Order: sequence, then C-alpha cells, then structure tokens
Amino acid sequence: MIPNLTFNALQNGLGHFGVASKSNKTRHVDTLGVSFDSSASLLTCFVIKSECEQILECLSESGRISFYVGMVSHEAYNFKGQFVNFNSISENDAKVSKEYRNNVINTISNIGISIEAATEKYGKVPDTAITFKVDKVFIQTPGPDAGKEIIQSDR
Repeated sequence: MIPNLTFNALQNGLGHFGVASKSNKTRHVDTLGVSFDSSASLLTCFVIKSECEQILECLSESGRISFYVGMVSHEAYNFKGQFVNFNSISENDAKVSKEYRNNVINTISNIGISIEAATEKYGKVPDTAITFKVDKVFIQTPGPDAGKEIIQSDR
C-alpha cells in the first residue's frame, strides 16, 4: 500500500522519476501530475512521450522506477517499484493533470518564479501515463529520518 502520509505530496508536490538501463545509463523525466491507487500500490505518472522515449526503452530492459516527489516547503518521498505499463492519458488523467499543473504554476509563481517561466515548464499537456507498482517508499525529507524506509506496518 502507498502510505497515507505521502498523499498530500503526491497530489501537490513536484515530481520526477528515473530509470536505468541494464548498462546503468540513467534517464529521468519531470512529471506533470500523478494518480494513485493506494490499496493496489499503483502509481501513475503523467508525462510527455516525446520527452521520455529513452525512458521507455530503459523500462523495457529493467522495468525498475524510482519516483521522487517533494513539496516546495521540504517534505519529500522516494517511491521505488516495477513498471506495469504505459498508456495514453485518459480524460480523467487529463483533468487531474490540469488541476495539478495549475496548482504548481500558482505555487511556484507565488514564491518568486515568473509566471512565464512557471507556465513554460508546467503548462505543457502530458499525453502518456506510466504506471508502476510501488514496492518500497522512503522518507526523503531532510532530518533524522531521511533515507528511512516506510515499512508496511506504517502504511
């Protein structure tokens, strides 16, 4: 299960995920929103396919994903798991992504990033949903628990 304490960060934090090929060449991409099914431990990241062709190649080799999400304030988590599939964005995914992107543009423009720069980065519309099954979650928030795995009994 995906831990309840991560829900706010998943819905409102800035995220990106990374992969590695079998030869350990790494690739990463920023996400434009996520959806998740806590009980099934599934997390779906919304991305632009043209920005992640090499990522999809790596996923076909290794299948492992490391997804990082952090709040502007400080709270952050790392989700590790196994690639399940990629699909076109559904109508519901598009709605979730639009709300997320508007929220991020508002948040980062309120802390000093120009609205133009925020919109250039987060105004893009994703076309691909990459789903993976989460098998481990780690605290990445700075402090004494940074790097600690959130174990099943905590979820």
